[in-house]
Amino acid sequence: REYDAAASGGAEYFRRACALQDAALELLRVAVADRISVISTQIQDALNLPKVPLKADKLEASLVYTRFHGISKRSNKLITIARRRLDALGDGSVAAVGYEDLLTLCRNTYCGAREVLLTSTVRNHMDILKERHGLVGMTRLASVFLIRLCTVETALYLDFFGDPDKRRHPRKAVKGSVQTNDEGKSEEGDEDKEERNQEAAATRRQQHNNTNNNNNNNNKVPAAATLASQILSEDS
Repeated sequence: REYDAAASGGAEYFRRACALQDAALELLRVAVADRISVISTQIQDALNLPKVPLKADKLEASLVYTRFHGISKRSNKLITIARRRLDALGDGSVAAVGYEDLLTLCRNTYCGAREVLLTSTVRNHMDILKERHGLVGMTRLASVFLIRLCTVETALYLDFFGDPDKRRHPRKAVKGSVQTNDEGKSEEGDEDKEERNQEAAATRRQQHNNTNNNNNNNNKVPAAATLASQILSEDS
């Protein structure tokens, strides 16, 4: 007997599944992309950006960062849900296209918002440095400023779009590698530490054995001397 999708209700289930997916994607879009746009607009209105640039030394403590940090955790959870759903569906799935479009929309919205909020401040700071210190001085001072800005922006981007599992469980150190911890101190790999511990233990055992041998030799010398003196006294 030939399978009839309409009679079995398969078509209706598929229609409902598509409707539920569209509803889920819409909720994710509103909660992430639209939220980023709204926050960006509110910051521009509050700080009169980009018409009035911020001072560079007050940028990190301003609403440009504090408001985005405030929504980063929840946004990351929702983006992680969409990413895991996309991974579960696979590249060949028709349903995966919706999640790919959603993630692309969220990234584009985020990057566009950050560009609007930062461009005028960065350009104004470059102009001030050039006017005060000349081209050479501006290059030196601007490099420090831009490195700091890129570091902060990268951290904020990862707060939104980074994988929480990878950040929670860092990659295991391999043999011969030297890593740097949060305090800037170098750390050796786990296997190197184990080898060093084994070598240290073997060295301690060897030193202990040498000490025991020396003690035994020292004990034998007085005994031989006593025996020799006794023999000499008997001969005399």
